[in-house]
Amino acid sequence: MKTVEELQQMLDENVNKLLGTHGGRVEVVRLDRDPKDMQFHVHDVYVKMVGGCRGCAGAKYTLNLVVANHIKDFDPSIDNVIDTTDHSDKSQAFYKE
Repeated sequence: MKTVEELQQMLDENVNKLLGTHGGRVEVVRLDRDPKDMQFHVHDVYVKMVGGCRGCAGAKYTLNLVVANHIKDFDPSIDNVIDTTDHSDKSQAFYKE
């Protein structure tokens, strides 16, 4: 079972360095666990994309191909990575449609 802090540290060390080249960053918002599961299996990880990632036309692909893969490799018990970002604000987006 991973904590928010452990997941954020992994993202900072592995993903945010890459996203930082585009002025972006991913932050862990919260984890949802099933209280009936004795192992406290993490079902959902909620993340927020900020900076150049917020509103970026490539954010969906970055989330699915980079962020989610790193998170699930780090903790295979995680089922879903859910983006909570309001991507309607494209003012800082690295790539605009």
